[in-house]
Parts: sequence; C-alpha cells; structure tokens
Amino acid sequence: MNLVSACRDLGSFRRQVLFCALASLLPISAQATTAQPSEKQDAGSPRHGRHDHERHGRARLGPEGHASARRKVTALGAVTVHGVDNHSYTIPSTPTSTGMDLSLRQTPQTIVVMTRQQLDDENVQTMSDVLAAAPGVTSFSQDNAGRTTYRARGFNITNYRIDGMLVDGTASMSGGASAFNMDLYDNVQIVMGANGLMGGTGDPSATIYMARKLPTRQFSLNASATMGSWDKKRAMIDLNTPLTKDGRIRSRLVISDENSGTFRDRESVRRLGVMGSVAADLTSSTTLTLGVQYERTRNNGSSWGTNVPIWYADGSRTHLRRGTNPVANWSVAERNTTTWFGSLVQQLPGDWHASLSFSQSHGGAYNNIGIAKINNAAKNVGGYAGFWNQDGTGAYLNALHAEYADTRTNIDLNASGPLQLFGRTHQLIFGFSGYKDDETTYTFNAGNCNIAGVKPYSGCQYRATGLPIDNWQTWNGSYPGFNTYRTNARSLDTTMNYGFYMAGHFNLADHLNLILGGRISNYRTQTTTYSLANVGTRSPASGNTQVWTPYAGLLYDVDRHHTLYVSYTSIFSPQGDLRDASNQLLAPVNGVSYEGGIKGEYFHGNLNTSVAYFKNKQNNVAESTGLTNLDTGQGIYRSVNGVQSQGVDIEATGRIGRGWNISGGYTYVQTTGLSYRQDPRNLFKVFSTYTLPGALRHLTVGGGVTMQGTTQWTVNPGRPLGNGKYDASNITLGGYTTLNLMARYDVSRRLQLVLNVANATSKVYYTQFGFYDGLIYGTPRSANLSVRFKL
Repeated sequence: MNLVSACRDLGSFRRQVLFCALASLLPISAQATTAQPSEKQDAGSPRHGRHDHERHGRARLGPEGHASARRKVTALGAVTVHGVDNHSYTIPSTPTSTGMDLSLRQTPQTIVVMTRQQLDDENVQTMSDVLAAAPGVTSFSQDNAGRTTYRARGFNITNYRIDGMLVDGTASMSGGASAFNMDLYDNVQIVMGANGLMGGTGDPSATIYMARKLPTRQFSLNASATMGSWDKKRAMIDLNTPLTKDGRIRSRLVISDENSGTFRDRESVRRLGVMGSVAADLTSSTTLTLGVQYERTRNNGSSWGTNVPIWYADGSRTHLRRGTNPVANWSVAERNTTTWFGSLVQQLPGDWHASLSFSQSHGGAYNNIGIAKINNAAKNVGGYAGFWNQDGTGAYLNALHAEYADTRTNIDLNASGPLQLFGRTHQLIFGFSGYKDDETTYTFNAGNCNIAGVKPYSGCQYRATGLPIDNWQTWNGSYPGFNTYRTNARSLDTTMNYGFYMAGHFNLADHLNLILGGRISNYRTQTTTYSLANVGTRSPASGNTQVWTPYAGLLYDVDRHHTLYVSYTSIFSPQGDLRDASNQLLAPVNGVSYEGGIKGEYFHGNLNTSVAYFKNKQNNVAESTGLTNLDTGQGIYRSVNGVQSQGVDIEATGRIGRGWNISGGYTYVQTTGLSYRQDPRNLFKVFSTYTLPGALRHLTVGGGVTMQGTTQWTVNPGRPLGNGKYDASNITLGGYTTLNLMARYDVSRRLQLVLNVANATSKVYYTQFGFYDGLIYGTPRSANLSVRFKL
C-alpha cells in the first residue's frame, strides 16, 4: 500500500488533506516502498536497517528513539534486535566510555541514558531541559540568556559531544550550549566522571553525548505541535525518506521551530533547528553519511547577570515578583551554529571495521544587553552603585555589547574488532582524533561603541553610572540603544587538541574482564591580537602540553545479574573560555579520578541499575571571584589547587514492569578546597510513566520529583550596611522539591495527545543568588499540550 492510499485511512477530512498533500510531494520511490505497519511491527517497533549508517556495531536509537543493537553484522541491512523493549528508558550497549560497544553493565563508569521515548515523555526540548531531568546533575545561572553552568560530582561540566565530536558547550557569552535543539537528536548519554580516553579531555564531572537522528531504510514521518504557557508555540517535523527502492540511498530532514514568551516581563525566545542528511551504501561493506545542521536561539529581553535585586539600598529585602525583568526593550542575546558532518564506515575481514568521521562548525554569538542592576560605580569614585530605593530612584542602566565568531574542525579515525588470544575473544580499538578551534572576539570600545553619545565605562560596557533611570517602578524598558560597528580590531584564540588512543576489553576469565587503554594528546592554545589596520601580533603559545591519559577498569560478574567494578583514569580538561583577572585562559584542570561499585541488569536488559562510590582529586579548578572583566564583561575566575570531591551515585533506568518505565537516581557529594559549597550534598531525581491496563490501555500517566538539599552562595558586594560598607557573608539557601506531571493519550496508533505540567506546585526556587547582589528565579508552574503524529 503506498502513502497516498494509506493517508486516506486517517479518518478526518482535514488529516486526509494535510497528509495526502504531503504524500504528493514525496519522491515516487518513497511512496512505493512505504507500507502500513503490521500488528507485529507497528510505527513504534524496531526496524531492520536502523544501524546501516553505522556499520561498526555501536548502539543508537531507532527512528522514534527506541533502543536496538546489533551484535554481529552479516550483511548490509541485516540487523538483530536483542531484548530491550522498544519503548524503554534504557539502551542495550554504548561506546561512549571506552569506544567499544559494551553493555551498561560491562562499562566501568556510571552512565545516565535519556532515550527518545523519555525525551518525549518529559517534553525535553533544550539542553537545559535534558540536564534538569538528568540524575546527578545540578546547575546555576549567570543570566537568563543561556549562560547556565551545569555541574556533576562537584565540578562544572565542560565536555559536550555530538556523535563523538567535541563541541563548545561552555556557559560563557560565546558558548553554544543554549542553541542545542533536542528535536535533532535521537538520545542523550551522560558519562559520569572523567572520560578522557576518547577525546583527550577528561572532565571529572561528566561528559554529555548527543546522537543525531540519521537516515534509515524505511519511510517514516513524525510531526508534533505544542502550545503552552506564556503563549508558547512549537512545531517539529521529522521526515525519513528512502531515495531508492531498496533504501541503499536514504535521506532524513528534521525541522523544529519555536516562538514563545516566558514568565518574565519583556522576555521571549525564538528557537530554530534544521538538519538534513543523506546516507548511501557505496558497496555491500561501505557506507557514507553526509549532512548539515543549523541551530539558533534568540533570547529577547535577556539580562547581563542577575535580573532581580536581592536588597534595596537600605539593606532590606526586595521580595519582588518572579516576573520582574528590568531590561531595555532592545536587549537581546543570540547564538547560532552551522555544522557540516560526515562519516565513512568500512567493514573489514574478521568482523573488524574502520571509520572516518569529521565535522566542521561555524558559530556566532551576539550580545546587545541592557538591564537595571547593581554594578561597579564610576572608576574615580570606586565602590558600587545602582541599588534601588523603595521610592523608585537609584537605578542605572547597565549595558553590554559583545560579538563572537567560532570555527571548530573535528576528526576521528579508528579501527576496532575482536581479537582471539589464549583461547578467548577480546575487543580492541585504536585510533586518532582531535579538534582545532578558532574563536574570534571582536573589539568594541569608545571608538566604535556608545549609547546616546555617552562614553562607555570600559570596552563596550556601561555600569552603574552615566545612564540613570528616572523611576524603576514605572520604567517600561524604553532607552536609547547601542550605536556600534565592527572594525578589524579583534583577538583570535586558537586551540588544538589531537592525539592517538588505544583500548582493549580483555576476557581474563569466565567472569573477569579487564579494560585497559590510554591516550597521548597534544594540547596547545595561542592568542593573536589584530589592530585596526588588521595587523596581527601573536603571543607565545601557552598550554603547549603533551598529555598521557591512562584508563583502567576491572569487572567481575558476581552472578547473571550483577557485576562488581573499579575504574581509574587521569584528568586533563581545558576549561573552555574561562579567564582570570588578566583575561588569560585558565590552565587545564589536571588530577585523578577513581570509581567503584556494583551494576545490575534485569528483565533481559530492560532495567539497568548502578551503585557507585567516586573520588576526584584536582588542581587548577576554576572558582568564580564574583567579579566581571571591565573590558569584556565576562566573569573572572581563579585557579584553585587541591580540590577534592567524593560521594555516591545510585541510578536506575529502564522498564520495571509491563508498561512501567522509570529513570532516577540519588547523589551524595562532598567537595573540599573551594571557598563555598554551591552544590547540594543531597540530590534526588526520579521520573516514571505507567500505561494503564485493560480498557484504559490508551492512557499513560507519569510524573517526576526533584529534591535538592541546601546550597551556599557567595555575594558581591553583599547586603548594604550604609556608608559604603557591605555584609559579604555567604548565604545558605534551604533545599526544595519540585513536581512534574504528564499524561499521554493514544487517540489512534498514529495520533497522540500529551499534557505536561512542570513545577506543578509552582514552588519558588532560585537558579542564582548573590551574583552582583542579584538573584534569578526558577520557572513557576507551566503547562504544555502537544499533538504528535507518526506515519
């Protein structure tokens, strides 16, 4: 049955018109090869050929995000699916930790998995949504425009990878994490602890892996539309089309668009994600995949730092409403990234394979921000100003203009396969990978930047002086905007990190396995400063380092369900765009990481559990000073040595009964060596869904709880005491609990209605408290209704 015939069975006249019109635009070959799913294989079942784009045996998720895995390749398109339920919250295997396709139970690190099914159930659409839901991860914000720092095991998460390629996910004004659009990805995997074997950057917190949606052999169409609180509107279409009758050439197009308000005054968000890719089986053993993606996020009404003052000028608490957002009408922050990517996978004799992967990203960041807040006063006066008085006076417009551009090139060449030795089968992988990153910061100063003819405080910044606001209580955001233009003056930071790696999974005995590997990396960073005449001056290279990263793990199968494990690796992690008071990049973090525990696998792999003890020892750890650079507007950090963290992670993900999914975990962490404790010692997150039986089998209900313990925050300058004095004591905030709810109703096998309610009790909590004596509120209760269609 072709697509045109199938669409006539959809029921309503409107649906017939919509999808029959779409069918008429598809290639004839796609219509000819499209079939109605049978009872044994519906639109949500694993399909043959899902892994054709990856002929190297790594687990990915199916077109609708369902777990599947191939243990052995027999011919192109021949895939064996093993055990895991197609609507599960877990996956059967992953290469993220070691490069080798191992089960979660046989991987000697804690791995948090978020499948496409869970992403849809929790209405996850951004990276912030992912990490808010992920067990063991906390966060704090530096503004309301995407500068959010995520943390795990007591440290910042700085490693983000897309299909194994390292991308810029830092929380700086030039970082790109806020532009990630989760509609373009099949699943997310989070490797807790250091993971430098595969990339030369072993982050002691966690590494975030995202897997793109890539072409499959059979036609599929997924579409959704969402409406919600604060006039949220979002639409997505995911079209997978075979371009030849046998599917040997296939394509996939994903488009996602959002235009939404928020709970804050004068704030709105526009997000766009587009990805197109083509995969072709060049021979029976060779597959080529090429694609391009574009992601953009525009935050109107964005702030520079916190957007709600904690204290009035007299030292009393403000208690302002959550919607307070005293920004200029023209305040905006935008991030965008265009990425070209591809891979060539070649099967080799003896069940070995080789793969070559590459990507090149071109990104930009534009910040044009104005907000009334506390900040530094005039240089000749010193101290701070901008504290609001209760009669409406005292406010000043703080403004910042900054522009960035970034180009990053990644490459990964590897070979892997089995090895017969001493009568046992082992696995080996070896390869070369790395990246080069060029980040340009454009120079703005009094020569090419002003507001209403007023000279900037420094660079292209206006602080709590020069731009007064008559009455903050009645101010509607109206203020003259920036007059800026680019010149040749700029700085270029070039970072290179390349290296060779090798690892093996050795079957020492029937129940004893050893994972052993290492990586030798060459890391180098250098800054070139260009003048107005476009003459470049190159500074001496810094961080010119050759780094050896060992990795070792030992696993013992206690019984058919449980495995004991220990692992060790060293830590080497460049710290993105974090800089010191001299505007120099901080030296990479270095140290060691230990982990040990027990893992469980139940119900034929449908449920995975782990209990882990971890300990990290580090030097050069970034600690915020609470100050900002007077020229760039970026936060200033210092390096701290002798920082340690230790604790326990308990995780469970998967299916615990018929129609019952769960994903959750508890984390206890204790950090020493820093001047404040920004992480809660206790963190519990769980999300679960249950499909009702019998006559209510079309209804799925679910919910999630996040319980976070107390945190400690620094303040700058502190609560006003009068006469230029401040109480700068750290502030301890009590813990809090939030509740999320969801319900899904299957109108038919193709149509679903989904309701999500976030923070159902509208709990008041904060994502920042103290930065320049300000706070940022967390999002109050919100609701979203989605309609999803699949064909």
